[in-house]
Amino acid sequence: MNEPSTVANLEGLSISPNSLRKEDWLNCLVEGIDELSTTERLIISMFYYEGLTIKEIALVLEMSESEVSRIHYDTVLELLKK
Repeated sequence: MNEPSTVANLEGLSISPNSLRKEDWLNCLVEGIDELSTTERLIISMFYYEGLTIKEIALVLEMSESEVSRIHYDTVLELLKK
């Protein structure tokens, strides 16, 4: 049950991680954040705007690190598809 890497999924979207500028990435976040669930929004906000690590977010939200990581991963892919 190996999950494909983020790079592989980004390539499937014709997006190279090296081609994304920080400004472009933040614009993707701003445009899509209102459509996210509360948990997704909290994870994205804490990670990208507050600078917390996955481990720190898991402690704050009282979730496992793997669950926070999975939600972060899925949310990022969804935001990049838009």
